[in-house]
Amino acid sequence: MKLTPLVFSLVLALGASAATAAPLVLGDQVAVDNRNGSTWTPTSVAGDADGLSAVVGYRLDGDSTQNVRTGLHVLDYQHVGGTTWTQFLAFCLEPDVPLAGPFDNPYTVKTLVEASYGTVSGAIAELWGRHFGSVNSDLTASAFQLALWELAYGDTNRDLVSGDFRASSGDTRTLAQTWLDSLDGTGPLATGLVVLKDKSGGYSRQDLLTWVKVDEPGEPGNEVPEPGVLALLGVALMGLRLSRRRRFSVA
Repeated sequence: MKLTPLVFSLVLALGASAATAAPLVLGDQVAVDNRNGSTWTPTSVAGDADGLSAVVGYRLDGDSTQNVRTGLHVLDYQHVGGTTWTQFLAFCLEPDVPLAGPFDNPYTVKTLVEASYGTVSGAIAELWGRHFGSVNSDLTASAFQLALWELAYGDTNRDLVSGDFRASSGDTRTLAQTWLDSLDGTGPLATGLVVLKDKSGGYSRQDLLTWVKVDEPGEPGNEVPEPGVLALLGVALMGLRLSRRRRFSVA
């Protein structure tokens, strides 16, 4: 699905309803849920209930190929002890863990380093800084998810054809590999990336990578994005760019 002016109007309306929700900061504990019937889109548009996503095949550690839907998720969080649910956008970091309820609450808002992704935090920040602005379709959202999984899982050799994580051939893999090959340490690094990590000792229900607006470089701060700002979060619409419309920045 690509965003259209109709989708733009719908997601902006949804975002306005969540504008007063409590923001996320590092260390917060929140309950995560899927309260809208689909983790892929806030509403069904023109018969498409699958949002920015596509089905792709992958293999882990030489096992048989799994065909799964990948892309940009729409979920909800509520601060522990709070009463308000807020929709937010996220990518998964664990290809071997299903994103399904009931969720293993509470989740804690952590940096990539605190969530045990320190060795690849720089590469993930560069992937986001270089290419998240291109996420505007099923293909690009799915390719971005594949690239994240390659970085976060296994031997992280940045090769989708060999190693612990392998993707099936096709346009999605081709684009994801192109983006991975571009990560040379010289690109812009996204700030404000955070991980919602499920409770310690529980059954994992997926580490969720999202981002917050930052007031100072390197200090995740005070606002998590919700579907109402899809068009302004690098999911491009009519040439709008995140760097011009939001205070989320790259260093």
